[in-house]
Amino acid sequence: MVDIDRVAGLAQGLLTLRGNDGKQDAWLWQHSERVMRLARMISLLPEFSDISVDRGAVAVAALFHDAGWVVQFEQGRLERWQVMNKPTSDLQRELGATFLREHASHIVPAPTLDTAAEAIRQCNFRETELPEAQILSEAENLDDVGMMHVVRQIRHHLAEGRSVDQLLNGWSRQKEYQYWEARIKDSFRIEAVRQLARTRLATVDQVMSMIAREHSCMDVKRVIEAFGIEPSPQEGVATP
Repeated sequence: MVDIDRVAGLAQGLLTLRGNDGKQDAWLWQHSERVMRLARMISLLPEFSDISVDRGAVAVAALFHDAGWVVQFEQGRLERWQVMNKPTSDLQRELGATFLREHASHIVPAPTLDTAAEAIRQCNFRETELPEAQILSEAENLDDVGMMHVVRQIRHHLAEGRSVDQLLNGWSRQKEYQYWEARIKDSFRIEAVRQLARTRLATVDQVMSMIAREHSCMDVKRVIEAFGIEPSPQEGVATP
């Protein structure tokens, strides 16, 4: 039996990034903790009820599945704001599995550690037959669909000095090319999780529409027009 609270405490310390300015960045840790909670709940779905699943390994793998970013950050290959600015690569998964073994072998039983490390290695592979890797993949992909994706995009846009227009244009292009529909179809094995992803995506679409309205001042324009007044572009109303 693995003490998940103890492993989580270890992970929090290891996954909280610290820059040269002394500031702590909990972004990666909070993502990993959230994926752990998602994975533990997904593991309870009927699809896994008749399968032997090491749920302790699922939790451990989720906590350390993105630890490869820590390794590269500490090597000086990344700035703090670049962490998780793109999908985690196979190389980073391997680094994460090795990181887990190096730092958690004293508190995670060997069989659970082995399964967790393999789940990290295989979670990028759609054809994996390892149930722990499948669960981790479902949780990771679900966390990347929804408002947390928007928060991540805003974080990166601010760090890169990009504009609100660029954020909105990026979303419009994704909708135009049906990026999210294709990703949801290809990324999820379990229909219940796929439906959750679609629900989250619909919420994002509503929020992005609200951001667009406020950014263009269209909500104020409608109030002004209700009084029979037509504001001109000189009044600062952007084209939606």
